[in-house]
Amino acid sequence: MAESTSETSHSGGLVKTLRPYHVWALGVGIVLVGEYMGWNFTIAKGGVLGSLFAMLVAGTMYTVISLCASELGSATKLAGGPYDWARLFVGPGAAAIVGLAVYMEFIALEAADAIVVAFIATEIFPQLQVFPVTLFVIALLTFINYRGVVGALTLNFALTMLAFFAIIAFFFTSTFGLGGLEVHPEYLFEGAMPNGLIGLFAALQFGPWFFLGIEGAAMCAEECKHPTRAVPLGQQAGMITLLVGAAMTLYLCSSLIPTQALGVSVYPLFEAAQNGGLFIFIALLGVGTLLTCIASANGCICDASRSWYALSRDEYVSPWFSKVHPKYSTPYRAVIFTAPIAVAFAFSGFLDQVITFSIISGLLCYVLIPFSLIRFRKLFPETTSKIRPFASPLQPYIAYFAIGIAMLIMSTLFWGYRYNLIFGLLFYAIAYFYFSSKRKNTAGNDPLWSELGWPEPEQTGSRNLKEVSCIECSDR
Repeated sequence: MAESTSETSHSGGLVKTLRPYHVWALGVGIVLVGEYMGWNFTIAKGGVLGSLFAMLVAGTMYTVISLCASELGSATKLAGGPYDWARLFVGPGAAAIVGLAVYMEFIALEAADAIVVAFIATEIFPQLQVFPVTLFVIALLTFINYRGVVGALTLNFALTMLAFFAIIAFFFTSTFGLGGLEVHPEYLFEGAMPNGLIGLFAALQFGPWFFLGIEGAAMCAEECKHPTRAVPLGQQAGMITLLVGAAMTLYLCSSLIPTQALGVSVYPLFEAAQNGGLFIFIALLGVGTLLTCIASANGCICDASRSWYALSRDEYVSPWFSKVHPKYSTPYRAVIFTAPIAVAFAFSGFLDQVITFSIISGLLCYVLIPFSLIRFRKLFPETTSKIRPFASPLQPYIAYFAIGIAMLIMSTLFWGYRYNLIFGLLFYAIAYFYFSSKRKNTAGNDPLWSELGWPEPEQTGSRNLKEVSCIECSDR
């Protein structure tokens, strides 16, 4: 497919250097940590069947979200990802809360990853302390992202491949009984559904752990050499990788760890390897746990900084953050600003609260990303490759379905995290009204579709295009 000239030039100071495997590394690198830990809390709520149900429901939602992100990302080719899609196709208030939610989702996840890395390091080297190691991890990964996105995502690719290889090798070894490793199929039936039907739905709140953050893969579209190809290919390959990894992880852990122990395990894949008894896999899964946490934190910095950069570039927050480094071509001020916020989250000491806030922020995005796709298709119903180089199937029906699943999963947070949910929704409601009122006082909010190489869209119903979006694309 021929690429437009705009795809190979600089846009807003960001350099187009990334390829499909970088997109894959960004998405899978952020998410794979959720298969090494956290997902197993579905077992505590709903047993093995509850975990399987949560994986299938969340997997369906994230597959649709990935399709929506692939279509929107390859069409707009902008660094803000979900923020830019909401800005162009929904409105200023929605854009602001999506941009903020993306930022908070990945910053909170980065902090949680750094804490886990610190805990692992202190277990290996008892003389170390958790907080200094956490600070060191955040500072080091921030510096790597400051120096350049190619280096950061190439590192993610290497770390993620090693961590995923560890799961694959462990799965095939256990499945075929190599090396004397024995699985226990009876574990799959012990406490399969300990809390009945309500346990199945309660388990949904932890289902996103398997895939949380995969939509962030499309946020490097503005820095891809050929985004119309790289974004859909990298995004979909990443989703397939995670679906396969989630299935292998659930089988491995459920057949090597008793159900009651699995529901409260901190490092389930590592504990499964320990129960298997083979030193090579104990070492491999231990290293994999560490590497996937580092890869996740690294990718979170990349995505969070791009969201903040996009908010700054459109003056939702101070334009000072939109400065691009003259040598490294990175939004270095936005990158640096991730560090103090991540440190604040990390030093709060409430790891489960931090992660829950990340999930709430993500679920909010999973309502507005498909809605942005619905609005995009209404504004631009034509399917020309110029506007829509990748068209996801069965739209907009599956987009509505994903919105329903996201709202269902969000409602399950009332089982255990109701105050977190109320606080999170209140936080974003205040942000919505604040940014909406702020943008009303800003002149020249209409998008210039010609800057994207698109014709003017038709009016949708009684709503005029001028009511749909919020910024001057001439700044691009």
